[in-house]
Amino acid sequence: MKRMILLIFFSVMLCGQLLAQSRIITGKVTDAKDGAPLPGVTVSIRGTSKGTITNANGEYRIEITRPNDVLVYSFIGYGNVEFPAPAGNSRDVQLNTDDKTLQEVIVTGYVDIKRKDATVAATTIGGDKINDKPVQSFDQALDGLAAGVNVNVTSGIVGDAVTIRIRGVNSISNATAPLIVLDGIPLISGTNLNVFNSGNGTRFNPLADINPNDIESINVLKDAAAAALYGSRAANGVIVITTKRGKKGTVAVTYNGDFNWAKAARLPKVLNGEDFTAIQNEKAANLGLAPIAVDIDVNNDGKPDRTDWIKEVFKTGFAQNHGVSVSGGNEKAQYYGAFDYADLNGIVITNRLRRGSVRINLDVTPKTWLKVGVSLYSSKGVNNGVLSDGLLAGATFAGYNAPPNVPIYNNTGLYGGYYLSAANRDLADGNNVNVATNRLNRFFHPLTTVYMGRNDNISNRTMGNIYGELSPIKGLKITSRFGVDFIQNFEDQYSGPDQAGNGFGLNGLVQENLLRINQWNWSNFATYTRTFNQAHTVALTAGMEYQYSKRTELYTGQGNLADGYFTSIYDGLYAGTTNTFSGGVARADAFDSYFARLTYNYLSKYYIEGVFRADAYSGFGINNRRGYFPGVSAGWRISEESFFRDNIKAINDFKVRASYGLVGSSEVGAYAWRTLYGGGQYADVNGLSVSQIGDPNLKWETSKKLDIGFDMSLLNNRLGITFDYFNNDVDNLILAAPVLRTVGVPGSSVTTNIGAMYNRGFELTVIANPISKKDFNWTTSTNFTILKNRVTKLADENDIVSGSSRASVGKPLGVFYMIRWAGVNPTTGYGQFLAKDGTVKMYNPSPGLATADRWTTPDGSAKVTAITGADAVYLDDKTGYPTWYGGWTNTFSYKGIELGITLQYSGGNYVINATRQGMMTNFFQNNIEEIKGRWTPTNTNTITPKLFLRDNITTQTSTRWLESADYLRVQEIMLAYLFPNVKQKLNMTALRVFASVNNAAIITGYSGADPEINTNRQANVAFGVDSRGVPLPRTFTLGLRAGF
Repeated sequence: MKRMILLIFFSVMLCGQLLAQSRIITGKVTDAKDGAPLPGVTVSIRGTSKGTITNANGEYRIEITRPNDVLVYSFIGYGNVEFPAPAGNSRDVQLNTDDKTLQEVIVTGYVDIKRKDATVAATTIGGDKINDKPVQSFDQALDGLAAGVNVNVTSGIVGDAVTIRIRGVNSISNATAPLIVLDGIPLISGTNLNVFNSGNGTRFNPLADINPNDIESINVLKDAAAAALYGSRAANGVIVITTKRGKKGTVAVTYNGDFNWAKAARLPKVLNGEDFTAIQNEKAANLGLAPIAVDIDVNNDGKPDRTDWIKEVFKTGFAQNHGVSVSGGNEKAQYYGAFDYADLNGIVITNRLRRGSVRINLDVTPKTWLKVGVSLYSSKGVNNGVLSDGLLAGATFAGYNAPPNVPIYNNTGLYGGYYLSAANRDLADGNNVNVATNRLNRFFHPLTTVYMGRNDNISNRTMGNIYGELSPIKGLKITSRFGVDFIQNFEDQYSGPDQAGNGFGLNGLVQENLLRINQWNWSNFATYTRTFNQAHTVALTAGMEYQYSKRTELYTGQGNLADGYFTSIYDGLYAGTTNTFSGGVARADAFDSYFARLTYNYLSKYYIEGVFRADAYSGFGINNRRGYFPGVSAGWRISEESFFRDNIKAINDFKVRASYGLVGSSEVGAYAWRTLYGGGQYADVNGLSVSQIGDPNLKWETSKKLDIGFDMSLLNNRLGITFDYFNNDVDNLILAAPVLRTVGVPGSSVTTNIGAMYNRGFELTVIANPISKKDFNWTTSTNFTILKNRVTKLADENDIVSGSSRASVGKPLGVFYMIRWAGVNPTTGYGQFLAKDGTVKMYNPSPGLATADRWTTPDGSAKVTAITGADAVYLDDKTGYPTWYGGWTNTFSYKGIELGITLQYSGGNYVINATRQGMMTNFFQNNIEEIKGRWTPTNTNTITPKLFLRDNITTQTSTRWLESADYLRVQEIMLAYLFPNVKQKLNMTALRVFASVNNAAIITGYSGADPEINTNRQANVAFGVDSRGVPLPRTFTLGLRAGF
């Protein structure tokens, strides 16, 4: 009996002790970066099945029963943290974003794929990587952030488009930009919607209409298994953008604003007035001529006139961006609304872009089985561009060439007060030069070129979509989505009589173009997912899609104006005007598509996936309207095997995967397959003749994509590695093939599928969190891509020629084909070149020689034949396209202070430095300071030949001007402070102040303004030419983000 009493007593005491240990822990989970509450965070007790999730305010409540319990906090997009149960009854936790887990969901536009289950090659970029960058458009922010994605910011003009290529160039004659999908709707995304590209002027960039602050995530689909759901539009890859939606909880208001100042990072160093006069007169003297350059004093102040034209054309640009967003919702409805305004002044005078946009996203769940939503977006932009780059009418051309020993203004008030000659309205007449025999160039006032010209684009864009999701039974979701994208752009150009080019030749020229594009897309699809026996998971998606696009243009031009300064085109009765040209374009095309995707997953260990799409496109031949694009992929999570899991503890997750499939490119004119006729007159008789020979078998360019890779996570998920090998064989390239004369259309060609090439390479991405302490955190990510391209088939044995570049079988696309420069003869100072057989030939520009006597051996002892275009050779593997590129990002945070450094690198490609070539000319114009190192009797060891006025043989296009474009760029340095204590006191969700420098520094051997500049932006073959392009700016930014 005593034993029984003792047993009961001790049992009661033990139970009381256990009950005393059971307690409730409460707390709040917030974002360590901005203090925003995090709803949906999983809070669990390690080693048990017990857990809970945070509510809309980030609050949680969980019961613990043991004093040594450990609480685990996990959330997609953030790193997991673990803490022992607190001594008290509460614990607040902050989570840091984690690049590795940010990529846990891949959004394809039709279905979402968990990263751990993915068998495809895709990269996800979190919206915060875009939102935190003070960029003009989201495409600029992608630079260096994703393996396989090469982004070229090719101009410093505000609002100008960038060039995006995924895993190389996939076409010779058609567009190579990826398909852009916004909230499931394909967008109009052509990079050049301008008609009048005078001087390669500012292009209208439709991607700049998308507000970067609205972006939630960007997914880049690279292989066929990921992109095949888009079939005939996926050959160049797919970029899927998801915008922000409202979340359940209290109303959140966020302000984003920044101010920035920009200056050209590097500009040519041109001669000053004294050096200019000396160099020009030396050119003339070596040709036996009298001086051609003298000082003048227009304002009669007793001093020679001097002007630094580059400082007059370029300025410090000031820009400001402001945006406000409001979001919130409850269980039934969520909303997100945003307004954004930007006013951007560029580094070239008069270059200004003003843009405003508004977005509304609404999601409603009236029933548990029904969800509907709508997204509306509208923007307007006014871009006051500049005529720029290589043409004579360009601001950079005029600014670089103009003599520095003339003034800006005159004393008479003529021509707007600018100094211009009375006879020819240019800079070079008057007292400056002896124009009798020695001046061949004209010089147009750089400021009249800018101020008295016009190159404007006024754009309006409206995008919207509505959707409905029906879930009638468990595992089944039926979706219908309808979207529209409407663009209107008004292009307005004027070149005055004081400007070079057509403005001068036509005594004033006005050109205008009105473009409208209307595109709608309707997709209907269903997804059914089911798991059998808790081991076999099957998902099937099937659907149909229709797309219709209509494009209309009206353009006209007026020249030979009675008053050259009359800038309006609308008064058709204005005396003296001549209708130089007018016309219009009206075209429409449509897609009719069906698609399916089937996946199988066994225990999250073995995966297989198949995708298929059938597209019919009206733009292709009547015999090949429909194309079929299958893809298959498989994956094996080796880390789930017991032999791996039990023996290799350092690797948390390891998956190998492979994919193969076909995708296509539909980038071809709507009527390219048709035979067209045009009217004409011969011997006063009207008639019709064939203007285009059609091919009824014209079809898609086809890409056969193979991808083999692995995804690995190590060291408690603090290190992630992704590797891919890819091989893209592109077939049925659309090219112009010659036709037999017996067809009856001499010199004509037919657009048909006849070419082939390939892109092969490797991608590596490494993401790590080397240091993760309570107060200090360091995350780093780097990516690297190696690429090899070869053309394997063309229409015939002839190359496709574009300038000094070619498409040639067996060589990379855009291989340079040039005359080879052999340097300066140290004895004579004459330039030397290599003949095709490698023989060195010297050119003597001295006066009094017959043409046949100018070419000799290097010692001058024997005459030789002249170097001509026939001596050009292929510069194997030298092309304008990079063969390696990537980026490296580091973020350090300490007690609310955050430092981010982003590097971007690229190389293996070459650029024709046509700016340097033009600025080293022997004609009468300003030169760069490099010319001061020319050959003289006392300076014989030099790379610059002896100067002879009007010698254009020594400066002809050759390898003398071909330079390596390798570079390492400090893309961005950003320092921010998050005010953690202030946020808490004011109950704010975000408070962030930052300062940043964009394009902070560059390491390169390229002598020009920037190795990324490319003025042949629309050419696939002749990519890699810098002809007086506007240099990229260095931008200093101060910004603020505040949330309530």
